[in-house]
Amino acid sequence: RCGGCAYQHIRYEHQLEIKRRQVEDAFGKIAKIAAPEIAPVIGSPQPYAYRGKATLHAVKTAGEIHLGLMDISGGHVTDIERCAIMHETINDQIRRWREGELMSSPEQDVTFWSGHHQDSAETVIRRVKNREFAVPGDGFFQTNLCLIDRMVDEVCRLAQPGGIETLVDACCGCGLFSVFLAPYAGRVIGVEIYEKSVRYARINAANLGLNNVEFVLSDVTVFLKEMARKKETVDLIVLDPPRAGLDSEALAAISEINPSDIIYISCNPATQARDVGGLRQAGYELRYLQPLDMFPQTQHIETVGLLGRR
Repeated sequence: RCGGCAYQHIRYEHQLEIKRRQVEDAFGKIAKIAAPEIAPVIGSPQPYAYRGKATLHAVKTAGEIHLGLMDISGGHVTDIERCAIMHETINDQIRRWREGELMSSPEQDVTFWSGHHQDSAETVIRRVKNREFAVPGDGFFQTNLCLIDRMVDEVCRLAQPGGIETLVDACCGCGLFSVFLAPYAGRVIGVEIYEKSVRYARINAANLGLNNVEFVLSDVTVFLKEMARKKETVDLIVLDPPRAGLDSEALAAISEINPSDIIYISCNPATQARDVGGLRQAGYELRYLQPLDMFPQTQHIETVGLLGRR
């Protein structure tokens, strides 16, 4: 009823096949790539209880407080007492919120992070491949607790160490990929528009003793256009934009910067395929596409693509 887990009635192995076809259709119809080569979908080790963050709507109607997610129509909040895809520590917090222990303002969104026992936290600690990352409580971090290590491995594998002098990590958040890609490049520049995430990214890099990583507070399009104007040399650009993807000015700037390779990470194959289509017109080709099921039971799928100059 909440409209989230649209595939929950489907056997998990078949969900993966459906999602592979979704990616294939997007790149065939939108990017105009005939029979795109797509690696088998990497499934989540846990198809349930994998989410490490939940943002629920709290609304008050007729004296009652409802806490949950939008229904299929998008017009009403469906009360959630327990969500099967959430980590159990989040379900425990939902229960405690309902019992009044964690009550916040009755008419606002409420964010719960796994492992935390209060309804708001300034700093959240996430652990990836035995490294700790500080994340702002109102910021973004990959939500699948079980598959994030593998996702980092895939991105690092595509970076192909050796010969990368300058690497730009666009939409870098709190520095997840910047940190793990630091050994692959002489210089890593992370770009992020949210000030608090930039601050935490700098803390994360400093805590890990990385001296070849810097973070810039900027809109990614503005930053890329400025790099193109200055004719700066970049060997690899890593893109991890929001679901809406990149705008045409950003794509034009990337083409002008002319990196040897681009790694494009996306949670929306349709906008990724659109952007890849634009980059193909600028002289790039899609060399590899790896879907990862970061969102089991839902219709969403994450993809990591590698593009290179023809």
